[in-house]
Amino acid sequence: MTSVKKSRATLIGVILAFALPVIGAKFVLDQSWYQGAATNKGTMLMPPIKLSDELQSRLPEGWRVALVADNECGAACVQGLYAMNQLDVALGKESDRVKPIVFSRTPLDFDLEQTPLVIPIISDEFPAAFADIPPHRLFIIDPLGNAMLHYATFTEEEAMRAEAKNLLSDLRTLLKLSRIG
Repeated sequence: MTSVKKSRATLIGVILAFALPVIGAKFVLDQSWYQGAATNKGTMLMPPIKLSDELQSRLPEGWRVALVADNECGAACVQGLYAMNQLDVALGKESDRVKPIVFSRTPLDFDLEQTPLVIPIISDEFPAAFADIPPHRLFIIDPLGNAMLHYATFTEEEAMRAEAKNLLSDLRTLLKLSRIG
């Protein structure tokens, strides 16, 4: 091979080395072969539950992690309250952006002094707004009043710890990507 042919072959090889992956990626995306992976660990609410402006004004500012409790706070409810109370420590410097809340129609039969960071809100409107979510679920509310993800609560401490880690992972991601609250 002459030096001109070697130069052309090298140039074509370099161009193909950069162009083929781009062309391949475009082809894969056009054919819808790549679906992407869901990165959230909670259950996405589609569409999100939007709080009215009146309800939104009665909540603390920023991101909220909430639990809707019925009149009796059973073992799953108690485990959820403990998990929410521990978010303050787990979030570290981001803890001032998140407020844990428990909604109920009547005062709970659980002593909230054991979970001092959880803010109780006693009202009929909030449990009614979240009627689509099963009782004793933890859920994330953004600063604009959209409940978007929910998580199960468990009576067993180990299972609840694992679910709290899932909530914490999603919450950290949301806080990192959020430009609000």
